[in-house]
Formats: sequence, structure tokens, C-alpha cells
Amino acid sequence: MTGATATESTRDQIIHAAADSLLENGYSGTSVRAIASKAGVAIGNLQYWFPTKSELLVEAWRYLTAKSVEELRRTLNQLTDPLEVLEIGVESLWDSLRRLGDVQLAAFDLLVQAPRTERLRAYLPELFTRYREVIQEQLDRLEEDGRIRLTVPRDVLVPLVLNTVLGFGLYYVVTRDDESCVRALSAFRQLAGSVIEPAE
Repeated sequence: MTGATATESTRDQIIHAAADSLLENGYSGTSVRAIASKAGVAIGNLQYWFPTKSELLVEAWRYLTAKSVEELRRTLNQLTDPLEVLEIGVESLWDSLRRLGDVQLAAFDLLVQAPRTERLRAYLPELFTRYREVIQEQLDRLEEDGRIRLTVPRDVLVPLVLNTVLGFGLYYVVTRDDESCVRALSAFRQLAGSVIEPAE
């Protein structure tokens, strides 16, 4: 193994250990010492890469977000019918939120901490941008193929889809009330379907 490869591997180990700790213990319950122990590295080595706890946990959340976003993107890219993309897209994001309930709790924990921590606060726009980009990509793909026509501006539709589903995610991880969330999502799909029409 080369020095560069070994160094990259160590950095990844630290990020993965931080992600696990974030899921298990939340922001306030995660310590640099515990992350170093989980990663099997000295604290000095960890701090070489990540001088502050907030910098490390931002990278951990970036890693978790990337995994979730790529899973959603792969699912949607297989679909061609616009209403199916909308329906399956909402369902896929919802399934991801349910399966990654602990990830969402960790994210909301970061949101609570963000106003008091500059590094976390700076990351928030990126967090929402990653999901927003997937929605934009799907609209681009379907519009370019001549499959859909939007009846509302994009700057209205994209936040509507994103914020509604993320709101359901927050409600679910707090209440674990699956039935009411499924009913609400069904109504939301009908609403969203009225603002995306198949192109003639």
C-alpha cells in the first residue's frame, strides 16, 4: 500500500467512525476521543485531518448524505414515465427516510446545533442542495425528453417536493407513526401530480 493510499484510507476510517458515532450518540454525545478509538487511530492523527469536532462531523454527515442521495438517484434514473417518477421518487425518498431514521435524527441534531456552530451553519445550504439537485435532474431529464410540462415555476415545485418529504421524515422519526405519514404522502402525490402534466 502506498503512503497516499494509506493516508486516504485513514481519513476515510475516521469519517466512517464519526458517522457511526453520530448515528449512535448524536452530536452532543459524540466525542473526538470515542471517534478516534472507534477508528483505531491516535487522537493526534485524527486532529491532523480534522482540527475541530464540527469539521469532522460535517464530513461524516456529508458522507451519509451522499449515500442517501446516490441511492435515490439510481432509483429515479431507471424510470421514464413522469408521474411514475414523481410517485416512485416520493416513495423512494420516504423509504430512505424510514430506513435511515437514525440518520435523519442525526441530521436534525446537527440542525439544532448549527445556529451555535459556524462550521455547521455553513454546511446547511449544501445539505439541502444535494437533495434539491436530484429533483432538478429528474425535471431536466423529463422535460428534455418532451415528457412533461410544469404548470408551476420550478422555484415553487422543487422546494415543495423537498420540504414536504423532509417534513414527513422529521414527523416520522419523532412519532414513528407510519400510517398517518403514508396517508399524508398519498394526498401529497395527488397534489404534486396536478402541477406536472404529461406533454402533448
